[in-house]
Amino acid sequence: MRYIAVISFLLLLVSAQSGFCQSDTSAMVKYTPEYRFNDGIFLNFSQVKENKSISASRIRSNTDPYDMNFFKNLVEKDMIVYFDEFGSQTQVKTENIWGFAQDGKLFINYNGEFNRIPIVGLIGHFISDITVYENNYDPYNRDYYDSYYNRNSYYNRGYPRSSKSKEMRQYLVNFQSGEVLSYGLDEVKVILMDDPTLYDEFTDLRRRKQKDLMFFFIRRYNENHPLYLPVH
Repeated sequence: MRYIAVISFLLLLVSAQSGFCQSDTSAMVKYTPEYRFNDGIFLNFSQVKENKSISASRIRSNTDPYDMNFFKNLVEKDMIVYFDEFGSQTQVKTENIWGFAQDGKLFINYNGEFNRIPIVGLIGHFISDITVYENNYDPYNRDYYDSYYNRNSYYNRGYPRSSKSKEMRQYLVNFQSGEVLSYGLDEVKVILMDDPTLYDEFTDLRRRKQKDLMFFFIRRYNENHPLYLPVH
């Protein structure tokens, strides 16, 4: 009787594990533009892949949690205070969080600002501004020397000036690893190596044509290698 009881227990355990695996698999769905990320902040990329954000109800704030711009306004602060899964109050620097979701759309923290990822797939695509610093020094410009020495006379001392501006750059995000890559020809080639057929087709093109069709091949790569995300 004891032997039968042990066997019954093991069969019950296997059945329970099998049921868990099936339910866990059924919770994963193929990403489509209709997919919605759970509104909230993501501390790291693992939370993004699990679609487990820290919702507004767990965040300590004086603003209305039902405001449609709640998270956009929240990330303008230096610190975010929230309650963890154990109910303990904790805080994190805003600059250290991965990003947030609002109205089901995903925003990534990059280059010191939060940018929406409009193209989500195994390889995502987004745009971000980057600050570029330029020095006005030109060793071959005689006018520069004349003006420089004039400014640096005894009565008019000064130094070469530098300026800064913002430029728009494109980036790729790997939704397997969370790695962010520059949107460039070499980076696209490395990605396409996982798909030999696409890679051969891409490398057979002239370099100029490759640059023109980078986005097209990334889209085809995502079609061949769909992204699966959980639904809660």
